[in-house]
Amino acid sequence: MGKKSWFHLVRDYTERLVAIRSVSPGQGEIQVAQEVLDLLHADGLSDIYTASGLDLIEGDPYKRQNAYAFLQGKQPATLVLLGHIDTVDTADYGPLERWALTPDELAKRAERLLSSEQVAGSDVSDWMFGRGAADMKSGVAVNIALMRQLATQARDEPLPFSVVMLATPDEENESAGVLQGVRFLLRLRERYGLNYIGVLNTDYATALYPGDPHHYIYAGTVGKLLPSFLCIGRESHVGTPFQGLDANLIAAELIRDLSMNDALCDAAGGLVTAPPVTLHATDLKTHYDVQLPFLAYFYLNVLTLTTEPGELLAALRQRCQTVLGEMLWRIDATERRWQLASGQEVAEQEPRSAAILTYAELYAETVQVLGEERVLAALSDEWELWPGTLDKRERSLHLVRRLWALSGRQGPAVVIYYSPPYYPHVAAAPGLLQDAISAVISTHPEQQLVQREYFPLLSDMSYLQLAVDADLTALTSNMPVWEDRGASPRSGSYSLPLEAMQQLDAPVFNWGVHGRGAHQRDESVQMSYSFEALPQLLYETIEQLALLINIE
Repeated sequence: MGKKSWFHLVRDYTERLVAIRSVSPGQGEIQVAQEVLDLLHADGLSDIYTASGLDLIEGDPYKRQNAYAFLQGKQPATLVLLGHIDTVDTADYGPLERWALTPDELAKRAERLLSSEQVAGSDVSDWMFGRGAADMKSGVAVNIALMRQLATQARDEPLPFSVVMLATPDEENESAGVLQGVRFLLRLRERYGLNYIGVLNTDYATALYPGDPHHYIYAGTVGKLLPSFLCIGRESHVGTPFQGLDANLIAAELIRDLSMNDALCDAAGGLVTAPPVTLHATDLKTHYDVQLPFLAYFYLNVLTLTTEPGELLAALRQRCQTVLGEMLWRIDATERRWQLASGQEVAEQEPRSAAILTYAELYAETVQVLGEERVLAALSDEWELWPGTLDKRERSLHLVRRLWALSGRQGPAVVIYYSPPYYPHVAAAPGLLQDAISAVISTHPEQQLVQREYFPLLSDMSYLQLAVDADLTALTSNMPVWEDRGASPRSGSYSLPLEAMQQLDAPVFNWGVHGRGAHQRDESVQMSYSFEALPQLLYETIEQLALLINIE
């Protein structure tokens, strides 16, 4: 079908989407979904789609929607084009924030956004700046342009195979959009007898090292777990610290050991995940006094390629035992030295010790003592104390804290549990889409395309398949806000459509725009590749798929 001209269309669509503030979660996500649909429908294309519209996210407190368009082809084989329409906040732009959604204005101030090395090392005029320019409204713009081109072709004759485009909110938060999308795709499959051969996500990829000339395509995606730690010390006056234990010290020692620890990195397919980092840490004092803080907590971002929730939990328990053992031995030694220095008699005493428990263990132990009815009633009471819009990590903390108080236990101790969200890792999968991508890579050496396994950034792709034999017991039993399928829905709970994910089971690929600085004020997308070369490459991939499907 030949080479198309894409640049001006994709640039225009990108600017229109970037101009809408759509920080997740928020009302702007509703506006940008409508804009996506308007662009898909423009120029009389709305009647050509087999189906198109806005699909409401079930139970969403913000009433957000997915934008979609569907073209039924001659064959049941179906390709999904995926992208997210939300962004992170714009506060990081500082004095430039009022232009954060205006690429042309930011371009005039590029030297205030970039380091001198960045200015010297690239053609600044080839980069579009702005929140969402790279992550990932430009990728959605590419999908809109592709879908409109396919709809134009479908005016004359049905496509060789079916294509669905989904634009989802909430990727930057808890992926409510794509989780609704999974259910939507299954409904579409059942109604039209579709066979999903793969998903093309167009989120940004970036250089892996300074001067990297390659453009990357990823098969599969990295996963994520959010282990959380309630650290319980003992209360005491600051003048008698050896009679208590500072919970911040427990948390600090654990963070020192766990954060940026490459022993907890996962490796597979030639990729090593980034080491864990804390995303939040605090004690639970709400006012000033001279009592030792005896409760603190933090949660840890852990990326995965093969590690399952039970494996990580066991590894973290072992590290906690080691770290706390060393810390308490050091405090024992410090107390003896202090007693000697103070002229006190050094009394014989039992070495300090601490308990390491998972949430599931604490729950089972408390139920054994008090009975399940009483425990459930107390946790239900705690749940109802807080609004449905409360951050799910905060709600999880309140539930763990209530269970600890109910147990009657004394510190020092650490309770390990999981907070949402959970991103399953997804390995590469062979199939027609992989074959089509390989064919296009081989015919375009000038683009220096390289395929790698596992998209290295968190992505909605995690929810488009799940192994049938996946054992998530360690996750669900240790996540206080987890809601089992079929249970009465509670505001503020967390769940995943696990069975739907297993049924969808679609191979996933990320072949997206070339960007840099995502979640930073220098966020930008390279226009020459992203607005012209990429849509053409993806269009040729669709053509290759048509050939392969016809051969089959």
